[in-house]
Amino acid sequence: MVTKRKYSFHYGIFKIPAWFYSFVPFKIATGGASILLPLYLLSLGGGASDVGVMNALASFASMTGTLFWGNLSDRTLKRRVFISLGFASTSVFLALFAIVDNPRELILVNMAYAFFLATTISVPVVLVLRSVRKTYWDYGLGKFNEISGWGWVFGLAIGLTLSKFISMSASFLLFAIISFPSILMGMKSIREIPIYINRDAIRTFRNTVIQKARYAPGFVLHMPTRDSFKKLSKFRSLYTSFFLLWIASGLYFSQVPVFLTYNGFTREEIYAISIANAALSAFMYTQVGIKLKSRENYGVLRSGLVMRLAAILAILGAVFLSKFALPLVLLSYLLAGYSWSFISISGTSIVGKLAGEKEKGTAMGTYNLVNSLGMIVGSLSSGFIVESFGFASEYSLAFIFVLLSILPLKSKAL
Repeated sequence: MVTKRKYSFHYGIFKIPAWFYSFVPFKIATGGASILLPLYLLSLGGGASDVGVMNALASFASMTGTLFWGNLSDRTLKRRVFISLGFASTSVFLALFAIVDNPRELILVNMAYAFFLATTISVPVVLVLRSVRKTYWDYGLGKFNEISGWGWVFGLAIGLTLSKFISMSASFLLFAIISFPSILMGMKSIREIPIYINRDAIRTFRNTVIQKARYAPGFVLHMPTRDSFKKLSKFRSLYTSFFLLWIASGLYFSQVPVFLTYNGFTREEIYAISIANAALSAFMYTQVGIKLKSRENYGVLRSGLVMRLAAILAILGAVFLSKFALPLVLLSYLLAGYSWSFISISGTSIVGKLAGEKEKGTAMGTYNLVNSLGMIVGSLSSGFIVESFGFASEYSLAFIFVLLSILPLKSKAL
């Protein structure tokens, strides 16, 4: 009887907590709307630089919001209220997008949207850790991300299906409605567990890899201190590599919707390419996790970076060979999705193996902070490069940054 109660509280590995599924409508809505944002900005008269600024500000708002909401939930020991706030704000902001009528308003609303959306990034992680046994933390986070990730893909599929029939404004309203059930499901299924978890002590998990829109970096559990940076010299090569990689990612991902729009791609085609990218990446997570058991971690990471180089080469080919733009962009996005699973899982695995037991939280926080800053730099500069020098220069620069990211790792092994 005691054992049964114990498993009822912790759920164990055999029973998925019901509250995991409260994220499905929310993820469907956010996934489907993610493609609309840059396309809608362009339709309102914005340009490549506006898209870059929007993505950079959203990444900054998400990074600061994750820290703010995570720390606030720790102080109040409340989880459900913050997750419910995230669900409710999603419906509100998606509805607001439908009535925005100029690029500046859209950029500002999207920044606020990203800040409140951050409540659904760091707070659920702590709740997962309290919902499953410590032995199964990795499994619980992986399963939560798997459910959320396929919800995201399904949202893209809905967006594709409806893109022929309704406008982008109507699509935002529809996704606002789709997200609403998450509020009710969350209030019903999420149980408050007012127990403090020290974020500095949280280890690194290989399965926390489901991305936000266009592969935004992972959450920052806490802000590293100045003293903590001095203790992480052994991570210097890895952090340098990922900072360069995320600058390249900002250059690449921020401007793909702009490139496709400028070259006459339809909304349906852009959705279809994004679905292929997200589905392949989600499918490969488990496969790459298995590879890490038998392959050297830095070798897996270098393989991912080489595949990312190939992805950028493919889209560079699309710039010069307009007749083959569709298959080349599809190939590029497939390679980008494939490479992401290698890069993300091996990166977090290396951090976990290099860090001492007392360093894991700080090491992971610094890792994600470095990634976020790289993404902000790349996104912010991407649009201005496109408008001043063109897409060929944009993607050539992205290729160079990925190539440079390989150099600090060429002699590494783990």
